[in-house]
Amino acid sequence: MQVQVRLGAPWGHNLTWSSGTLPALTCLARLVDAPAFAGLPVRALLLDESDPTTLERADGNWEAALQGIANPAADASLDDLAAAFNTHIWPSRTQPRTRERNWAHWTPVVTWAIARGATNRLMPMNRDTLKALSWDFLMMGASRSQIVAVWSAVQSRHMSFGFDPPIQRRGEFTIWTRSLGHIMGRPMALKLPIHRSIVARLLRWHPERVAVDRDRLLTVLATIACLRVSEVARLQACDVWFDHFTGMGIPGYEGTCGIFVAYRKNDSERRGHIPGLGRARDPALDVVSQLRTWMRQRNLVVRAGCTKRARPAARCPSCWPLFSRTITAAGGAVVATERALSAQMVGDAIRRSAEAAGCDARRFSGVSARKGGLSTAIEAGVEEVILYLQTGHGPERAARRYMHLRDPARLLQTFEAFRL
Repeated sequence: MQVQVRLGAPWGHNLTWSSGTLPALTCLARLVDAPAFAGLPVRALLLDESDPTTLERADGNWEAALQGIANPAADASLDDLAAAFNTHIWPSRTQPRTRERNWAHWTPVVTWAIARGATNRLMPMNRDTLKALSWDFLMMGASRSQIVAVWSAVQSRHMSFGFDPPIQRRGEFTIWTRSLGHIMGRPMALKLPIHRSIVARLLRWHPERVAVDRDRLLTVLATIACLRVSEVARLQACDVWFDHFTGMGIPGYEGTCGIFVAYRKNDSERRGHIPGLGRARDPALDVVSQLRTWMRQRNLVVRAGCTKRARPAARCPSCWPLFSRTITAAGGAVVATERALSAQMVGDAIRRSAEAAGCDARRFSGVSARKGGLSTAIEAGVEEVILYLQTGHGPERAARRYMHLRDPARLLQTFEAFRL
């Protein structure tokens, strides 16, 4: 009610709200001309940058996407050119999922400011305003994680639009979060890793249903290759490089393969990583052989027009997803489609597979696969430099740019840690 009164007619009518603990308007875009924002930096306050840009949706095929964007006229002003950069390039300074999360926690901030008659104190925001905002949100029942997410959104919003954020000094954000932790801290929900015995159990299991077989195989692959759910969802048939390591001219690596991960959260430059899958001593535990069978049965071949080797940083427009959604076709047969699984679906598949292997599904999630791969490798004594070279983790990122290990045996150490 207070928001409606502050906005006045006609802006206070037909408002739409999000669900959740903190009240938040979902119609901020149509409040640009509202008196509450008169004379204020409206773009910085109300612009939603959370959606992927045209170039981001191109997924590495940026040249073709760029051609589809209306080019400025030859006599375009410098301001027009800068505006084009702001629209198509500048949002990519952060990941779309990060922008989506920040926007979801910025909208309650703007809504709170409208209700408090304090929109003029949002950009730039001083420390006292942030403290007042935080106290109000505490009174509304916000959790510690919600308040910290709001602080992160406020900080990010300021830096994105050229304002000094309210929390500036080195290490100060940690101090702020610690102050909440002393009062509201609680143990995090522990998600268990998928360990070696689960991987072996899944490899020995051969379910008849296509979707179940897909789930158990993607779980095994995600664990051994230390993949995130988003990375599994992005894999295509042309990302499985059978006998890749034989190309180094060293005999003995037939029957192995590399999994090409073109884009990772901590590899925004799309340099790529190639986790290796070795040849198992026990044929029943040979994940490479099972991948070959899966791809042959689903007709997952490298198709004509594949661009993966020529343009490894871009998504191939021709090849099918390695793990796709299924449908029930005529006659009741379940068949794969061209539609890739979402990251959420991959996470659900990993949890179902862990449950099928005898685990408590409540203690597992999509992150359990990556945790399991990293944990197994570390416990087996795999050197961090070898492990992080394939996972993208670690502080030695600059040095890794120059590393190209010659011996495939080193690159396959993570696989060997599973003793399959």
